[in-house]
Amino acid sequence: MKRNWRSIRVGSFLGILAAGAVLAGGEGKKFDKGRLDPSWFGPSVEFRTTDDIDYLWIKSGFSIKSRKLLIDKWSDPVFLGEERDAKDSAKASELTELMPSRMRGALAATLSGAAEVSRDEGDIVVTGRIVDCSAGSKAAKILVGMGAGAASATFDIKLTDKASGELLAAIHHRVISGTAMSEVDDKIVKWLEIFGKAVHDDLGVAASAKPAKK
Repeated sequence: MKRNWRSIRVGSFLGILAAGAVLAGGEGKKFDKGRLDPSWFGPSVEFRTTDDIDYLWIKSGFSIKSRKLLIDKWSDPVFLGEERDAKDSAKASELTELMPSRMRGALAATLSGAAEVSRDEGDIVVTGRIVDCSAGSKAAKILVGMGAGAASATFDIKLTDKASGELLAAIHHRVISGTAMSEVDDKIVKWLEIFGKAVHDDLGVAASAKPAKK
């Protein structure tokens, strides 16, 4: 009987250690009301928050100088936020197809002279996915206002070393079009320019960012 209780105690202790290891690595904890799942990026990603990039993590020593970025296709949308309808899903699929080309255009302009951008080859692979999307309502924007009918898109972006598969940077961000004067596509294009400038500076904004709490 003693041997059995000892086995139970040892098993329980090992289980506690395993659970602690998972929590220490940040796995299992989601942010941004469930829209940010760190497990998609990999283990030990500790996100920080900035003004221009909602959630950000970079590998120590990260730099894009003299590198070549391969802008890859995006994964199919995975809705992690609130429940959405067919219109929202259709918009998410549309954005999934458009994001790589938009990103190539933005990064080609902002990284000129610092790094190359390509759709076919490179030593840093850039990809992403839509994790939440609301197509919004133009009518509600015009007739109601006050944020009604707002369109939004939330997405993950990651940069990995092509040779080793090592994660170099992780990004999670949400853009919102709350007025009839803009579309969510406009907000995405505007943010990609901001993002490109941050990448040009090796995502140095992370140095002054605050640890993500929610």
